[in-house]
Amino acid sequence: MKTVILAAGKPKPEISVLVPPGSNKVLLHILGRPVLYYPLKAVEQALKSEIVLVYRDGEEKVYREASKYTNSMIKPVPQISGDTVADAIIAAEESLNDTDHFLLVFGDIVFDHTAISQLLSTHLSEEPDATILATPLIPEHASTYGLIKVDDEGYVKKVIEEPRSISEEPYYISGGLYVLPTTILDLIKKYKSFTKALNHLAINGKVKTVYWTGLWIDIGYPWDLLEAVHQLLYRIKDSFISNRAEIETSAIIKGPVIIEEKTYIDHNAVIKGPAYIGKESFIGAHSFIRNYSNIEKKNRIGSYTEIKNSITQPYTLLDSKVILADSIVGENTIIGAMSITLNILPKDEKPPRLRTHLVNPASIKVQKRKLGAVIGYNVKINPGTILKPGSIIKPNTVIQHIEPLHYHL
Repeated sequence: MKTVILAAGKPKPEISVLVPPGSNKVLLHILGRPVLYYPLKAVEQALKSEIVLVYRDGEEKVYREASKYTNSMIKPVPQISGDTVADAIIAAEESLNDTDHFLLVFGDIVFDHTAISQLLSTHLSEEPDATILATPLIPEHASTYGLIKVDDEGYVKKVIEEPRSISEEPYYISGGLYVLPTTILDLIKKYKSFTKALNHLAINGKVKTVYWTGLWIDIGYPWDLLEAVHQLLYRIKDSFISNRAEIETSAIIKGPVIIEEKTYIDHNAVIKGPAYIGKESFIGAHSFIRNYSNIEKKNRIGSYTEIKNSITQPYTLLDSKVILADSIVGENTIIGAMSITLNILPKDEKPPRLRTHLVNPASIKVQKRKLGAVIGYNVKINPGTILKPGSIIKPNTVIQHIEPLHYHL
């Protein structure tokens, strides 16, 4: 059985500010690796097969990066035209001529390899026409996912693409992992839609679901990156600190952390895990890296800066006394001294699929939505800037102001 990994999707506007030209959202980094690493590694661990990697023409970097992270044979397939999942699957058609079934994996999903093992085991033992991974749905997020309606025996009754609303009947997220017959290619070409082709298969055959409650995050919005980092760091129980990292004796490190090689932690810096600090980074004196922070490679964090539950992509500079909370910063960005990202959203602002976290202790039972800023690549923010919650800064922007700002796409 061959595997097809789709890595050609166009990003939503909110996350596109983080994706430089010639790249793709699957190359955004979390914990030192591109998002694409996680489905690649899951396939390698669960199934020894050739991987057909579909990427957008002009984004050859996707194939080059993928080749670094797997020992499996990869066949690169550029998608020349079209923007849909159906177009991407049809791009791989010639590579599937010699197989009856194939494993289809979306390249923008972070998940555990045992999901594939369960999917394959169910398909081989029960022999349905196709098998789909189904994950739990939070109803308020329904419009941001493709959904499946499932009967009492676990078979798909209907497939729905990003519905505006759902009924009381049980719905699940279509989890981006499928075992499919190659005959579905004819259905995709007939209907010009992957969803309609699956529906045809479900109505006229048997499409089984595998219910999965383990690690699974679909990277569609910037804050999905924050959730992925949270879930991955939560699973780290022991620290890994490279023996090639340099940490001053007065620095304080508490909780599980990953600190990569050639990173320097200056005097009196505090790292409170779980946290990740990439290679060749500099953490300045008296800085405070709080839990669930993800600092990628070759970052420079100035003295007295505080970072909490945030991601900084590679080659980012945060000057002294910056406060970065619940934010995502694109590569090659500079944030000037004493800049602040505010992070408590107004009650009427509800970004799609944003997870809710407690601001106060659980005993107070007050829940608020927290989101700082999404700052694009190649941005320069001058000193003293205050960004309001939910700000989205376009790439290549230079912010001159020092009064509170609220930028949106």
